[in-house]
Amino acid sequence: MLEIRMFGPVQVGDSDRMVDSADFHGIKPRQVLHLLALHHGHPVPKHGLAELLWEGRSPSSWGSTLEGYVSLLRQALQPGVSARDSVVLTRNGGYLLDQARVLIDVARFDTLTALAGTLPVTRALPALDEALELVRGDVLAYERRTLWAIDARGRYRQRLRRAAVQAARLALAAHDPDAVVRYAQRACEAQPLAEDAWQLLIEGHWRAGARADALRCVAELRGRLDTELGISPSHAVERLQLAILRDQVPVVA
Repeated sequence: MLEIRMFGPVQVGDSDRMVDSADFHGIKPRQVLHLLALHHGHPVPKHGLAELLWEGRSPSSWGSTLEGYVSLLRQALQPGVSARDSVVLTRNGGYLLDQARVLIDVARFDTLTALAGTLPVTRALPALDEALELVRGDVLAYERRTLWAIDARGRYRQRLRRAAVQAARLALAAHDPDAVVRYAQRACEAQPLAEDAWQLLIEGHWRAGARADALRCVAELRGRLDTELGISPSHAVERLQLAILRDQVPVVA
């Protein structure tokens, strides 16, 4: 089973071999793999791949060039294996990764987070925990200027924030303030201006008895919003701060 890890440093390999970046013989074959992985094993039309690879400036010979990149990719992943037996499949004028033979961490993350929304509380949090454990860093962090990679990175930061916020809310309902803080911190790291994450972090600290930490987070959020957006915290955060200052009973976020 081939495993592709897109969170953090990209890793590709199986129990016998790790694929080195030099094995791809260039950037474009490796980018084809990343694009197919981001599509979770669903077919990507050839023209769509070309648009992304060359960012709207495809060469006149893009068809044959793309086929050459795919050939290099297949050999990098499975040296000596024919195109017919490759995990990179050709279907209906496009390419996809064989879901039966390839594990993709971003696909697993999306599956688990979607599943958590359908599960009872007692089973939802373990699913979210498993999803969050997959996240070892930003998606395609080294692709700093490639537009589709930047978009993917933003999408997964948002999805990470949503998953961590959901986990924090479940932990809050379970009266586990330490877990609330842990999940909310991950959400704040993913999207530093997300007020729903900060509100949970503030309340988690308060419920854990760390009143000073809760007020410090309020001040940090206020400073970030003012510096980067020129706005003040929401009324919900203001009410939470006032409740902390008055040492009232914590409210559920």
